[in-house]
Amino acid sequence: MRFVSIREEKVEKKYKQLGLQNPHDLTIENISSLFKIKVEYHERNSDCFYNDNCAYMWLKKNQPYEDIRADFFHEMGHFIDHSGKQSEGMPIAFEKLQEAQAHWLSIYLSMPRYIFEPIMTEHPNLQTLKEIFQIPEPMIRERIRIIRQQNTMHFQFLRRKALEENSINRTLQKGKVYKTTIQVLKQLETQVGKENLSYEIKSLLRRDRW
Repeated sequence: MRFVSIREEKVEKKYKQLGLQNPHDLTIENISSLFKIKVEYHERNSDCFYNDNCAYMWLKKNQPYEDIRADFFHEMGHFIDHSGKQSEGMPIAFEKLQEAQAHWLSIYLSMPRYIFEPIMTEHPNLQTLKEIFQIPEPMIRERIRIIRQQNTMHFQFLRRKALEENSINRTLQKGKVYKTTIQVLKQLETQVGKENLSYEIKSLLRRDRW
């Protein structure tokens, strides 16, 4: 079990289908070509018009390159997750929701976990990660926080599962089997058939019948 969002899973699946394997594959030129995004650079703020098949994007050029890349992945987030250009006449609350969705997608798109996490483990220095992925430091910090949170949840899940399995194993030990456990196992035998039970369960039921 992996604790990741549906959007993050979709990004990873699509990127792998397209053969994206390392940070060098995550250039604006390569990604825009693969996703049919026409990119131009202008003085005005970054924006994007799109339909279900392609997009036209302009990026504000008079800013640090890391911010240009952040804008690119943010606008790309709108393109792959939203339908058409909807900002005109859109309720403010819905517009804020779409902006938030595009923000999280920009993190997944610019730093896909299967590429970012191994490098993060090998090079935990923020400056090194910034140089490799060419993304603003706040976004890199957020990506690290998300992955660590996901890993913590995964660890807690495995720990809880191990504790439950240990509890079940102790319950099934000879001489420590509760009557309620035997009742449940007998019901299971009736439902699935004796031939489908595990050897351990069959042994417990045989001992109960002695």
